[in-house]
Amino acid sequence: MSNTKTEKVIIVGPSGSGKDFLLNGLVEFGLPKCIKYTTRPPRVNEENGVTYNFVSDEEFDKLSDDDLLLTEESFLINESNGNEKIWKYGILKNDFDKSQAIIMTPGEFSMLSEDVRKNCFVVYLDIEPPIRESRLLERNDTNDSVERRMKFDEKDFSNFKDYDLKVCDPDFSSEDIYNLMY
Repeated sequence: MSNTKTEKVIIVGPSGSGKDFLLNGLVEFGLPKCIKYTTRPPRVNEENGVTYNFVSDEEFDKLSDDDLLLTEESFLINESNGNEKIWKYGILKNDFDKSQAIIMTPGEFSMLSEDVRKNCFVVYLDIEPPIRESRLLERNDTNDSVERRMKFDEKDFSNFKDYDLKVCDPDFSSEDIYNLMY
C-alpha cells in the first residue's frame, strides 16, 4: 500500500496502551517508522534494528557526544535481580527526519521545537489502567516490573495535554487513525 500522507504521526501513550500495535498498523499503510536507540536489553520477540536499535552505554554516549540525538532520556530501573540500572533511549535527528510514524514518551515529545510540533499529528493512547496492566502481565517481561511501569506512567502522563487525537477505546483501528492524518 502506498503512502499519501504528508505529516508525521507521533504516538504517545503509557505502557500497554497499544503504541506498537498502532505503529505497526501505520507501517502497513506505508508510513516509514522511526526506530529508537536504547541501552536496555531486548524483550522476547524484539529484534535489533526492527523494534529498537540495541546499543551499549558507550555507543549511546557517543551518539549523544556527537550531537546526533534529537531526543535523549534515561530511566532508573530496578532489575529483577535487585540491581539498579540506567536505561537510555534516544531518537536520531536523521531518523526522525526520514520517518513519519514515531513512538515518543511525554519527555521526548517535550524536546521537540514548536516548528517541528506543528507539522505532527499527535495521537495519545489513553487506555484504562486495568487493560494496560493485563497486557503488560501477558508479556512476561522480566526486564522491568509491571508495578513500576504503571506507577511511573501515572506520573508521566498526569499533565500530558498536547495532542491532536485522544484514543480511549482499547480496540481502536489503525486504519481509522491513518484516515485522520493529512
